[in-house]
Amino acid sequence: MSLFPTLASATWVLDFILNNVWLAIGVWAALYCLDYFFTIIAARLYRDGAQQHFVFPEGIELNPFFQDDIAKIRKISFRFCLMLLVISGLFLIVYIVQIPEAFAVLWGMFVGIQLANHCRHLHGLAAYFHARRSVGLSGKIQYEHWLSLRLAAVDFFCFGLLFLILFLFWGHFFALGAALGCLSLMLRLLTASVKKRKSSAKNEL
Repeated sequence: MSLFPTLASATWVLDFILNNVWLAIGVWAALYCLDYFFTIIAARLYRDGAQQHFVFPEGIELNPFFQDDIAKIRKISFRFCLMLLVISGLFLIVYIVQIPEAFAVLWGMFVGIQLANHCRHLHGLAAYFHARRSVGLSGKIQYEHWLSLRLAAVDFFCFGLLFLILFLFWGHFFALGAALGCLSLMLRLLTASVKKRKSSAKNEL
């Protein structure tokens, strides 16, 4: 018996989720809530001491839609709840249309982004946890917002490439959606980074 699940069994689990719209929405919603929870924890760690080593002049949140909520460390965010309902509704609409491939790609886009985001969160939380008490760290480094956006774009490019390779070998539309989600977010972050850097350069003149 293999120690690792086969691609066939992974496909069966995915197809089971994708054929049950409320389960699919529930899985994504759980990942989305965990994303916000991790961000709030990171904001607290940053406030409680990590900022003595890591400085982010415009805050740790890269999404401007949530920057105010994260800066104020709001446990309950109206914006977050709104997005939760809107995207859940989008899933439901696409599922009702009954184009399984489209639903698999759409679900993969949002879940793939969350999977990549959680990996980034775990790395950041580990760094902030040690930085809060200056364990293994000394000195201070400041990240300009445009650089934070660019580094995030690199991360999502790597995950997007990984999902794309997985799709080429596996052929499941979930992997294609995950690749498209990560790569599209990479482009948005890169575009925002370029604009932010140009804006910062003009302000310095």
